[in-house]
Amino acid sequence: MTPEGKIEAYLRRRVLETGGRIRKLSWIGRRGAPDRLIWWPGPLLAFVELKAPGKKATPQQAREHDRLRADGFTVLVVDTPEGAEKAVMLVRGGRK
Repeated sequence: MTPEGKIEAYLRRRVLETGGRIRKLSWIGRRGAPDRLIWWPGPLLAFVELKAPGKKATPQQAREHDRLRADGFTVLVVDTPEGAEKAVMLVRGGRK
């Protein structure tokens, strides 16, 4: 499993364990868009860009993330299991 795949698996497990849902996204004709959408009833949701440990979003990804944020969406870049845990907590409003 790739380093990014390990982060993805951890995020998926934590989202599902806490009653959330996760979907892989495919953006037709849109490069640099986030990899996943996570959400809980409410709706409480965020777009998530998964990266290998220590890796950052590319400039193209950062521009797309900025566009989504400008429209009021939460976009998170996750590159560690701890980052995945923080993402779950942030989107759920601090609830474990």
